[in-house]
Amino acid sequence: MRLVKLICCGIVFTASLTGCAYSPSTDLPVPNAHAFNDNNPNVITEAISTTWWKVFEVHELEPLMAKLENQNLNLSQAQKRVQRAQYLLAQANAGDLPTMTARLSGRSARDVEGGHSSHSSTGSIGATYDADIWGTREAQQRSRQLGVDAAQYQYVDTLLDIQALFINTLIEQVSLKAQLDIAIQNVEISKELLKLVQIRFEEGDTSGIEVSQQRNTLINAETEVLRLTNSLTLNERALAVLLGNESMQRPSHSLSLADFTIPSLVPALSADVLRRRPDIQLAIAQFKQADLTFYEASVAGLPGLNLSADIGVNDLFDLAKGWTVGAAISAAATLFDGGRLEAAEKAAQTDVDLAIMQYQQGVLNAIEALLNSQTTLAYQKQNYRYALASLENNEQLYRLANIRYKAGDTDFLNLLNAQRSFFSARQSVINSHQAVLSSIIATYRESAGANITKS
Repeated sequence: MRLVKLICCGIVFTASLTGCAYSPSTDLPVPNAHAFNDNNPNVITEAISTTWWKVFEVHELEPLMAKLENQNLNLSQAQKRVQRAQYLLAQANAGDLPTMTARLSGRSARDVEGGHSSHSSTGSIGATYDADIWGTREAQQRSRQLGVDAAQYQYVDTLLDIQALFINTLIEQVSLKAQLDIAIQNVEISKELLKLVQIRFEEGDTSGIEVSQQRNTLINAETEVLRLTNSLTLNERALAVLLGNESMQRPSHSLSLADFTIPSLVPALSADVLRRRPDIQLAIAQFKQADLTFYEASVAGLPGLNLSADIGVNDLFDLAKGWTVGAAISAAATLFDGGRLEAAEKAAQTDVDLAIMQYQQGVLNAIEALLNSQTTLAYQKQNYRYALASLENNEQLYRLANIRYKAGDTDFLNLLNAQRSFFSARQSVINSHQAVLSSIIATYRESAGANITKS
């Protein structure tokens, strides 16, 4: 009867104290839209998308992106961190239940002088429970849940990074192939032109200087082929690493630069896009974790409450007698620790302040990245238009110069300059096309893959 009263008193006492629970001590400032001039309420931002790359409408990308998500080692590590955070949450949630223990012991003894032997055995089952009087366990559980959220945000952020890096590297590969094709063509053109110059030199229509100049042009063209071939080899190894391929074999595909069209729709700037970024969500989660840690430090010295009960038997071989039942309530509070708890609380508060500043810096960096991605994209698109116009003009110039040189109406220097300009213009178009595509990738990456719809 006394045991029942003791347990009931403990439950009532616990219930009377568990009204204290965690509440946030600080609020984060909400990112504003001043930098984006949000003034169109009809524009709605869709949720974060990890399939944003479909905007290029390249169907051959789908198996490659699936392989990337399954085989990339950085993504595998990020997934493991999510699993680990989930295990830690389960560990914290287990504190809501009492801990059950069982104990068995046996002893045998013999009196050496008297020759008597004795045997004993005992067994007991006990339960202990730490009452969450001040909401410490609740705060820890929230912190562990935020740990899961943070790991998931980190995974999405890593996924977007890896996707952007992979597609950029893939586009660089097809761009290098296109440039290599042009460089090989330029070598062939340079060889043909060298033959023509040598014939005219042998006929006395030109000088040895022009022959040497064209030979230098051929050497430079062959050097460019060598450079592009080397760059292509390095690029293919980078793709193999991203796909977790230890054999360093490049992924099999038949993509060309022409397959990557320039989409007309790109993400718009808005505060909503900013708030959806996983790095901003991660910074918010880390701030909340710091705030929870501060709360735990602030109540660390307050008295706790531990409830325990056990039932045991003195002789396992005679279960009819020797039974005992016990229960206990204990509480302890720190009276003096030399300032350790106070220092820990101040350190935790400092961590909260740091988390706020890191969040604010993250918002500033994100705003800058979003604005820069839009500015760079606009610049690269205009630059691509100029490159196309330059190519058209230089192609016509080289064709006319070649015709006039063969007819003897112009000197070799004009033909040589036209050849170099035409080759350079072709390379510039490829580079400009690649730069536009990379800017589009950056825009979607900084916008967390968000698309824009109109209601």
